[in-house]
Amino acid sequence: MAFSINTNISAMTANLYSNISNQGMNNSLSRLSSGSSITSAAYDASGLGIANQLSAQVSGLGQAIQNSNESIGMIQIADGAMSGIQENMDRIRILTLQASNGTMNADNRAIIQKEIDGLLESSDDIASQTSYNGIKLLDGTGGSNGNGTFTTQSGADAGDTQSVSIGDAQVASLVGSIDVTTSAGLASALEDIDNAMTGISDIRSELGASQNQLMSNIRNISVTQVNVASAESQIRDVDFAAESANFSQQNIRSQIGSFAQAQANASASNVTRLFS
Repeated sequence: MAFSINTNISAMTANLYSNISNQGMNNSLSRLSSGSSITSAAYDASGLGIANQLSAQVSGLGQAIQNSNESIGMIQIADGAMSGIQENMDRIRILTLQASNGTMNADNRAIIQKEIDGLLESSDDIASQTSYNGIKLLDGTGGSNGNGTFTTQSGADAGDTQSVSIGDAQVASLVGSIDVTTSAGLASALEDIDNAMTGISDIRSELGASQNQLMSNIRNISVTQVNVASAESQIRDVDFAAESANFSQQNIRSQIGSFAQAQANASASNVTRLFS
């Protein structure tokens, strides 16, 4: 009767399971060290795709918040400048009323006119020089289309925008010229000034409404950003307790596999020695 020892099947089986356990232990260690349950696309392709989409949305919402804050800063600069123009116009109205009084002579009105001219020049300087990031804000030429309309990308997707239109606040557009040295000039001055003050109020109202809208948008998308980040975390982040238990299990199996392989090799060696 023939008897042969060709292959140690027990050792090969033990080696196979030991390698499987080692691979599982390495994968578990990778997840624990990275903090991510998806260390490669092969592990969870669909989960990785969804998590990446959520991550892009979180980043997009973060940029939208930054965009809105920058637009608020721009609006505040414009409104502060408009406040200076409004103060000048208030003073011009008072001076016009003063010049309209019958007790004023020509010399008095000429002095008043000089102050009015200085205030108009100051207002024009404010309107022409006020800018944000090199962009003129109050001369009607700002914005992407050069018409005073500024568009904010206020969301993470195309079309999520808000716009604010800042009117032309230059003296020529608001009030034109004021002449209190003549009866004809005095007759139209107050009406022109009141129309200018209405225009200033309209511009400031538009600025205030747009600022409030942007602030509300920041609050809303901040909540959305937190919720989307939480959803991504549920998919991507590793459960340390469960993964630690899995690592321990794989480690024990690897040790058992190594022990079984050693025993199988020892048994084969003992049998071989019987024939030597």
